[in-house]
Amino acid sequence: MKLQIACDMTDVDLMWKVLDATHDLIDIIELGNIGQYEGARIIPMVRERYPECEIMWDQKQSMLYTDVPAFEYGADYVSVDSRSTDETFQQHFAMREKYGSKIVCDMIGDFEGPAKAIYAEKMGCDQISFHPNLDHEAYPVGDVKKLKYIMDAVDKIEVSTYGGFTLENVRPVLECRPDVLVVGAAIWKADDPRDVTIKFRELMKEYE
Repeated sequence: MKLQIACDMTDVDLMWKVLDATHDLIDIIELGNIGQYEGARIIPMVRERYPECEIMWDQKQSMLYTDVPAFEYGADYVSVDSRSTDETFQQHFAMREKYGSKIVCDMIGDFEGPAKAIYAEKMGCDQISFHPNLDHEAYPVGDVKKLKYIMDAVDKIEVSTYGGFTLENVRPVLECRPDVLVVGAAIWKADDPRDVTIKFRELMKEYE
């Protein structure tokens, strides 16, 4: 199981501070909101500073042209909105052949659940990113039960999970044993990001 940190802050100085403290405990650095503010040029900057980490460009786009810079700058993963057209996915697959990035079908707004996960796998996506929402008032779409169904439904495709995880609420998600656990604010808003990251790692080991 890999640990991915979602850099959804808007302060690049905060991003560097948190990553300097945690990068050796992190497998994948996700450039979410911070990517919108800094642009894809931040990808090689992060790569140079933390070469041991993979980079996820998470903008959930539904058109190729907005993701082209991320491919060109060498993102390891590029997300596509699950509700995008098949043509959009095929265009991203073509860029994958050219640059080697993995294509992630991001299902944050998708009600189909396992059906879409199976379709994404057959279509050729490398990973599904699912939001097993633990706060239904804030995020009304998914739930952990649906994550369990998705894990049973797919075969070889990776499954990434994210969405408001904390040390207190993440165990039901870990019990599903996803390939990637994504944690954001619980780490970068913490008084001691490194200590929290270590504790997430310790929890993950219980389920590996």
